[in-house]
Amino acid sequence: MLTVQSKSGFFSTTFPRTRAALTGSIISSARKIEKKTNKLPIWLISVINVALSGLIGLSVLIAAILVVPAVYYFFFPADIVTLEPPEVVSLYGGEYTTEQTVENKEEYQYQPDYDETLPDGNWISIPLIGVHTQLRPTATPEEALEKGVWWVPDFGKPGDGTGLPMIVAAHRFGWQWWWQTDYWKYNSFYLLPDTQPGDRVEIIVDHRKWEYEIYSGEEGDEITDYNADLILYTCKYLQSPIRHFRYARLIDPTTNTQKVLE
Repeated sequence: MLTVQSKSGFFSTTFPRTRAALTGSIISSARKIEKKTNKLPIWLISVINVALSGLIGLSVLIAAILVVPAVYYFFFPADIVTLEPPEVVSLYGGEYTTEQTVENKEEYQYQPDYDETLPDGNWISIPLIGVHTQLRPTATPEEALEKGVWWVPDFGKPGDGTGLPMIVAAHRFGWQWWWQTDYWKYNSFYLLPDTQPGDRVEIIVDHRKWEYEIYSGEEGDEITDYNADLILYTCKYLQSPIRHFRYARLIDPTTNTQKVLE
């Protein structure tokens, strides 16, 4: 014989989850489960919140350092800031002047003696700031800059008589592993802005050591003095078009090569 269940019995057997939802038993069960699983102490939750807030703040700061200078100089191009030479004369003799022309440079071509005790390869040394590293004349700058100083190809080299300047560049900042060690002191131009007119730069090529003297410098977005014998540059900020430039001339230790030839 077919029996008919009551409405309450029908819902309890046919739609148990619906009945539980209508009576609120699911919510209370979920709260019990939440209480059982949420065992983190309040102080730990606070520490996690502070750490997350700090991480977000640090991310915003890093983004600002990377983006703000580039955006600023996009809308407000930088003016050239010239490094003023001192009033005293050069330690090597003569005045600090940029009047040395290509013709002047070709009138003297100092060739240092071959020295077998010098290291093989191409090297640059800037004693004042501790730079001492190999020059890498690679076709692509990234290939050299990730290791140290890039020797820009298709320009001059010491004693070649072409009248073209030798141009070298290096990073000031970086994220490679060696930036966490003393490697950066010898292989980057982080301290190049500390150099002044009168400071010495040494270039070793083919077991010969050439000496240069910085005579001027500037901040800007492009090289302005191609009459220099040697041009060094690096970035001012991590992300911006502004560069620190230093211009140097070849020195003949046996004579006064600073004098403007007429």
